[in-house]
Amino acid sequence: MILNHYEKYGELFQVDQEHFDEFYSLLKDTQLLKLDFFLKQGDKCRYLGFIKKGTIRCFYINDQGREINFGFYFENEFFTDYESILCDTVSNMNIQALENCEILLLSKEHLQMLYQKEAYWQKFGRVMSEKIYLDAKKRIDDLICFSPENRYLNLLKKQPLLFQKIAQKHIASYLGVTEQSLSRIRSRIVN
Repeated sequence: MILNHYEKYGELFQVDQEHFDEFYSLLKDTQLLKLDFFLKQGDKCRYLGFIKKGTIRCFYINDQGREINFGFYFENEFFTDYESILCDTVSNMNIQALENCEILLLSKEHLQMLYQKEAYWQKFGRVMSEKIYLDAKKRIDDLICFSPENRYLNLLKKQPLLFQKIAQKHIASYLGVTEQSLSRIRSRIVN
């Protein structure tokens, strides 16, 4: 049975076969219903999540009370507020299911236990941290360096699934534009 899990998740988790059983045995299988929160602003993040099925969004609420989407996560992707986990601080982020989700959870305590156990897990943590950092940097670079139209085109190229699964209001927020501006961008590109 574990071999089947390794064949399905080993490469996605970037864990070799020798360490997979140990890693997989620490995961907790759970579900989130549509609109349930994995994490709310003001709480500490206690888990690293992996999506088996479903869609998750990460968003902030700005000082005017508007939701600002930071990221969307789909099947076979990890998600968390890594800053909250690393620094043991309350989160400024909300993480919410956009549809019913099946997820695997690794607790902060189990993650720390693995890091202390052997160099293999320290490397695993470093690789995971580097990926999270690079994804966040790309997101910031997009917002700073590209026009809204180019952000839209980049997103369409990199994550076409997003346009099939995510509401237009969430995409607009993610791109840093209003829904009306997004409609104008889309019609310019189509025409």
